[in-house]
Amino acid sequence: MKKIFVALLAMGCLMAAPQAQGQTYYKQIHPNDISLSYGYSFLGGMIGSVVGKIDKFSEFFGDDIRVKSGGTKGVINLGYGYQLNKTISLGGAVGLNRMSVNLEDQAGKLTAASANIWMVMTTAKFDWFRTRSDIFGMYSKVGLGVMAIGGQLVEESTLSGTLWLPTGHLSLVGAEVGKGFSGFLEIGAGMQGVVQAGIRARF
Repeated sequence: MKKIFVALLAMGCLMAAPQAQGQTYYKQIHPNDISLSYGYSFLGGMIGSVVGKIDKFSEFFGDDIRVKSGGTKGVINLGYGYQLNKTISLGGAVGLNRMSVNLEDQAGKLTAASANIWMVMTTAKFDWFRTRSDIFGMYSKVGLGVMAIGGQLVEESTLSGTLWLPTGHLSLVGAEVGKGFSGFLEIGAGMQGVVQAGIRARF
């Protein structure tokens, strides 16, 4: 009887081992992921105080024009990541932020303008909490790269150009639910939005 019990226990352990490994190391078995997300951005409200003080801005819109105010429709992000180990994932992201801004000349006259802000970043993601089943996890993410502001006045002038600037993003807290196909929510600051929600697929 004792031998039968030991044999059954050993068989159970052998059957459970692959399952446990699949749960614990799912991201390493499927290290690649792609993501699509939408982020809400405060960039439009801040662009007058930030971009307006940069010397290169005069080359873009002219010496006698500055940003007075602006708004954004949000940021669409497409990302890729590769899981190096249980904790670190490296990858990249591209994004588009469509903006409308008000420009002010030296006489105080306002002119409407539109701008497309494209960004490209390298990213690093740090998983600091995962359930044993790998269904739920929490993480932080940082990204560094460049953005290209391309705009054109839509009233009275045809002034246009492209302004290149460094950019970045920091997601302080991110939460992910799912394994092969998952949904996520991130809260942070930067080009991808202060609040970002999206979907992610692993392969």
